[in-house]
Amino acid sequence: MHSSIRTRLLISLLAVAVFSAGALSWYFLHELEAYGLRKLEDKLGAEAQLTARMAGTIGIEDPGALQSALMGLELPGSSRIRVVDANGIVIADLGGLADATDFSRREEIREALAGEYGADSRIIENGRLALFVAYPVLDADDTVVGATTSSANTFSITTLLHDYRLRLGGLVLGFIIFTWFLAEVLTRWLASPLLRLETTANAFARGDHAARAELWGSRETRSVARAFNRMADDVERTVLELRAEERLKSRFVSDVSHELRSPLTAIRGMAETLAEGDVAPADAERFLNTIVREADRLARLADDLLTLQRIEGATGELPIRRVDLGEVATRAVSAIEHLVESRNVSVELSGSAPAVLGDPDRLQQVVANLLDNASRVMKEGGTISVVMGHEDDFATISVLDQGPGIDSEDLPRIFDRFYRAEPGRERSKGGAGLGLAIVKAIVDRHAGRIEAAARPEGGARFTIFLPALRGD
Repeated sequence: MHSSIRTRLLISLLAVAVFSAGALSWYFLHELEAYGLRKLEDKLGAEAQLTARMAGTIGIEDPGALQSALMGLELPGSSRIRVVDANGIVIADLGGLADATDFSRREEIREALAGEYGADSRIIENGRLALFVAYPVLDADDTVVGATTSSANTFSITTLLHDYRLRLGGLVLGFIIFTWFLAEVLTRWLASPLLRLETTANAFARGDHAARAELWGSRETRSVARAFNRMADDVERTVLELRAEERLKSRFVSDVSHELRSPLTAIRGMAETLAEGDVAPADAERFLNTIVREADRLARLADDLLTLQRIEGATGELPIRRVDLGEVATRAVSAIEHLVESRNVSVELSGSAPAVLGDPDRLQQVVANLLDNASRVMKEGGTISVVMGHEDDFATISVLDQGPGIDSEDLPRIFDRFYRAEPGRERSKGGAGLGLAIVKAIVDRHAGRIEAAARPEGGARFTIFLPALRGD
């Protein structure tokens, strides 16, 4: 089971505290023991050296005088001093009887009889560690004639170390308790921003897409909070876009079903009437014309849907080249001239625009769709104006009509699929509500934009902005 970051921080801090306190305690006790042994060795060495000078003055040959001299020494502590002859045999002993014990095999005695300072430590009879220091005894000719040794157990040092261990144990325990308390406060402070971020993330995961992390705490936690907020913004935006897209898809299916149902219902009803046979010739001709007209409308609807799908679903680059917008507008007018004339509407071209990069066929389709849309809403005898120009770094084409105009509440949705400002108007004239959607899709593919506005004098104005070629 994974522990929390706060628990891991707490354990880590306590582990560091315990290790540090233990290491420092061991180092202190080790140095204290070494210091005590050095001081004891210095004391024993001074006593052995003093005794060696005294023995050199009295002479090794008179053990009785040496014993008396040793007994008269007043030395602090509980050290034991002995004098041995050149063979390592004890001839005088402060703290016991000179029982002629042979010390010749002892390391410190061998070194002293060789004329050197000798020191050694070993376990004595009572099981305690004892320290031994020896000095050579020299006669008047500086000849080694014996040695003196001073020894003492290390009980005082052991007692001191035990006392300090108890004291250090209490200090270490108090230090660990204090460190635990401090670590609790510190880890709470360090983990609090992360815990709040976790709470925010859980709320976001439960569907509260408005949840955002607070920007506080350390620099790193603030950076994580900012990154989370950016991610949350992206996710919320994506969710909203997906929901909007889902609504658009649902509305699209509904609109397509409705657009298909109307002509199909008309075709089916008239076909059933004709199939019954009891129809006047004039009515039969009218029914057949209606069937043909509705079939044509279905064909145009299918063509427009396929065109829109190809434009919006295209992933590759457009077959672009240098395009003269004047030529594009002229060809567009020629392409729909028969439709415009059949509606008794005229078209006027004016102005000039810089060249652009684009697909001339698609751009011609844009202008043609705008002209067709304008001619549908115009009264007979009206005029459509196509005005070319430039604005900043953009070439512009504006199509102005003299129709009923566009209400302000309709402007945000004017380029939506199947949207009609007046639902019955265009359907009666054969429109499917896809022309402006196709126009916007083509303009978007050319990195441009299109704007719609109502004219103060009446009618509507559609303006296309396309990036102009430099130098034109």
